[in-house]
Amino acid sequence: MRTRRASFSIALVIALAMSCSEPRSEVGVDVFSSDTMPARFVVDLKGSTLVIALRSNNFYMQRDKSLVLETPGTLIIQKGAGTATITALDTAHRLAVQPIGTPPDSDDILGVVGRRITMTRAGEDRRVKLELLKK
Repeated sequence: MRTRRASFSIALVIALAMSCSEPRSEVGVDVFSSDTMPARFVVDLKGSTLVIALRSNNFYMQRDKSLVLETPGTLIIQKGAGTATITALDTAHRLAVQPIGTPPDSDDILGVVGRRITMTRAGEDRRVKLELLKK
């Protein structure tokens, strides 16, 4: 009886400890249109180990099997290291890219606006580097 009660107490403590732990924050970027109209964009991955998840308002596949996404969208790094190039398809629209979880008062400092932007993750960093390739 005592062993049953002790094992139940241990299981209860473990369950409470697991429920109190914070969820892991996501690493990646949010992609928006720089104006009010949705913009279409494509993502090209470089790096043998970079794996990302895509969230988008709308998407479709072109004949060449490339995936076209529509803003607003999110690129979430699942694992690995490498570079993702985010390119706007329409020359009239520019994209605004910022790290996930950026406070509204910091998006001018941390965000990048342009037609072609790279997102780089080195190693297992919990942050990404954004670089403007084409305004």
